[in-house]
Amino acid sequence: MKNIKIIMTSFLMLAMLVSSCSPETYSLDGVTNKSDIKFEITQDLAADPGGNTVLLKNTTPGVILTWDYGTGKSNKAIETVKYAFKGDYTIKISAVTGGGIVELDPVTITVTDDNLNYVNDPLWTALSGGVGKSKTWYLDLNAAGVSKYFAGPVAFSGNKLGWQKECTGDSGLCWIWEPDWKGNQWITPAGDYGSMTFSLDGGPFVTVDHAFTTTRGVENGTYYLDATNHELTMTNAAILQSSSAAGDVADWSNCKIITLTNDAMQIAVRNKSKEEFLIFNFISKEYSDSWVPDASKP
Repeated sequence: MKNIKIIMTSFLMLAMLVSSCSPETYSLDGVTNKSDIKFEITQDLAADPGGNTVLLKNTTPGVILTWDYGTGKSNKAIETVKYAFKGDYTIKISAVTGGGIVELDPVTITVTDDNLNYVNDPLWTALSGGVGKSKTWYLDLNAAGVSKYFAGPVAFSGNKLGWQKECTGDSGLCWIWEPDWKGNQWITPAGDYGSMTFSLDGGPFVTVDHAFTTTRGVENGTYYLDATNHELTMTNAAILQSSSAAGDVADWSNCKIITLTNDAMQIAVRNKSKEEFLIFNFISKEYSDSWVPDASKP
């Protein structure tokens, strides 16, 4: 009898073990047909007779749409886009559904008139030089190991640091560390990191020459500056960066402007593995060209 109990107990334990090790079966929802995904793209002719103001609206519950509207990207359910320059703009739309990503047919809209009021702002001018002009920026570190405006080319902060270094949330995430490069050369080697040129000549164009540490080469894209929320969106281009940053940042398209003057600029991107920003320090070509070393500093 004792042997029978032992055999029965062993059998039950084996059955439980096999059951616990049996693989579970998962399946994705069926792929959504793109004809089932509804959205609206309309030009507000009351706001702009030339069609410069475009309203993007997702009308499909449970689906997230990503709008790539040429001068930027968004995944908001309702988005308002303002085109300053006339021309044809193709809006690309992708949908995130339970069955995966669905690429929808692009929509092309035509803007018939310029509305330069949308870029006639002191921050747009500081960034690009103004309408009809362009402006070039350098990372603030050269091949001689000199930072001309900032203590170094890179700073670090919590991700609640906002415009003019003001706190936008949890105070524990509002810190900033701006190390001097000479005492922290591990940040990135000295070198010519290339240039970054923002233009408002015929459109919001950006050219970035990654001359030193990345494999990006020369990128030509577009950009949009949200002067109210101090956000910079770049399409088909990334800001100049330190040698180690490529592996630390997942999204180079959506940046925060921390400070911006005619001479200097700080742009923040999110570190993908931490609750912090990497902040890149830039100086304008004009400031760099006219800079004179301070003889009183070592």
